[in-house]
Amino acid sequence: MEETILLIEDDENIARYVKFKLEKKGYDVHHKNNGIDRLEAVDTLDPDLVVMDMMMPGLDGREVTERIKEQELLDPRRIIILSGKEENEEIKALFDLGIYDYLQKPFDFDNLLIRIERALTVLRSET
Repeated sequence: MEETILLIEDDENIARYVKFKLEKKGYDVHHKNNGIDRLEAVDTLDPDLVVMDMMMPGLDGREVTERIKEQELLDPRRIIILSGKEENEEIKALFDLGIYDYLQKPFDFDNLLIRIERALTVLRSET
C-alpha cells in the first residue's frame, strides 16, 4: 500500500517539484495551497504524513497545526514544517505543538526525503 502525503504549499513551483519527486518515489501525494481546504484535506484524506509550508496566506503553518491538534484531526507528530523563516521562538512553538520535524527553506530534496522516510518509519513502528 502506498503511503499518502498531504503537501500544503502555496508556492506552485515548489509544490510541483516536490509532488513530482515524491510520486516518483511511490508516494500518493495530494497538494493543497489555500484556505480552509487545508484542514478539510487533513480530515478527508487522513494522510500518513503532512508536509506543510510555514508562511502561507490566510492560516499559516502554525495556525493550521494548532487547529489540527485542537480538532484532533491528526497526530501532530505526522507533520513536517518547511519554512523560509528562521525564528527560534516560532520553531520552538511548533515543536511544543508536537510536530515531527522542521526544515529550513531553501531545502535539498534528498534531505526532505530522508526526513519523510524517517518520520514514516517511526510512525509505522508505533502502530
